[in-house]
Amino acid sequence: MIQLLVDDDANRDALAELLEARYDVTTDRNELTGDLLLVDDRSFSRYRDRITELKDDAPSSFRPVVLVRRPETRLDPSLLEERSDGGNPLVDDVVGAPVQQVVLFRRLSNLLVRRKQFEQLEAQNERLEEFASVVTHDLRNPLQVAKGRLDLLEPSVSAADREQLEIVAESLDRMESIVDTVLAQARNGLTTDRSELHLRSVVRDAWSVIEAPDASLIEPDGESVVVADPDHLLTAFENLFRNAVEHAGDDVTIDVGVLESGVYIADDGPGIDPSDRENVLERGYSGTGGGTGLGLDIVANAVEAHGWELTITESDAGGARFEITGVERPDPDR
Repeated sequence: MIQLLVDDDANRDALAELLEARYDVTTDRNELTGDLLLVDDRSFSRYRDRITELKDDAPSSFRPVVLVRRPETRLDPSLLEERSDGGNPLVDDVVGAPVQQVVLFRRLSNLLVRRKQFEQLEAQNERLEEFASVVTHDLRNPLQVAKGRLDLLEPSVSAADREQLEIVAESLDRMESIVDTVLAQARNGLTTDRSELHLRSVVRDAWSVIEAPDASLIEPDGESVVVADPDHLLTAFENLFRNAVEHAGDDVTIDVGVLESGVYIADDGPGIDPSDRENVLERGYSGTGGGTGLGLDIVANAVEAHGWELTITESDAGGARFEITGVERPDPDR
């Protein structure tokens, strides 16, 4: 629905007639309800406050506003700029008068497609949050039961088996942390809370949850420190290690090393065909046919959230090598 915010009767009727060849049009100016608002330069000042309020009330949605401008009217460039508070521009496009139907239809079509994409993304995010809420709720209960039973079991466990019990407890704590992270990401998007981390410590923590007793890990330099979100970095390593075990076998050797501007994770498995290296990072793609296809997508999202870059190449042993570059280091002069 195109809503005309044009006060001059003759101009409003002419625009309505032009638009009705393709769109549903309303000339009601009491409530701003259209999918797209078309306002002329002589009426804009009257509706500016209401348009501003509309944009402020729904900052994450997209309600396009198109301004019809006469040649003699000076355009305030700030109308097309993101506002100082980070809000969307008041005007999304400008069409010159006299209006040409072909040009106008093309501009409106592009904006309406963009609005539809925003609506679809909004609906997808709502479904994602609902799904995450359900999943995390259903996971929390069995997690709490398992932790409670573990506490009851602890006094009867021999000292020799106490180490195994601690491993189970750490795994349950890690699961609980993942549940919290998934729910937070579904609600707020993928954000980072960065701190200085010893790379070897993060790698060891990630390796501790990988069930592959025949696999080998070559750890990075113990002095290497990076600035990253601890949960996201840990999750990225876990998924890269798990991916190597799944595709290279239980006896895989995984090498984690330091690059000048980042880190690499390499294995001695069969590698990834160059034609598939972009596809494997897409959600739902699984080279084995039996996986969820989420592991490397999770890695890619964590890398993107930090502003890093992820590249897939071939390792010296002919396997897969993942390079994460653009990683921040602590300031040595601090």
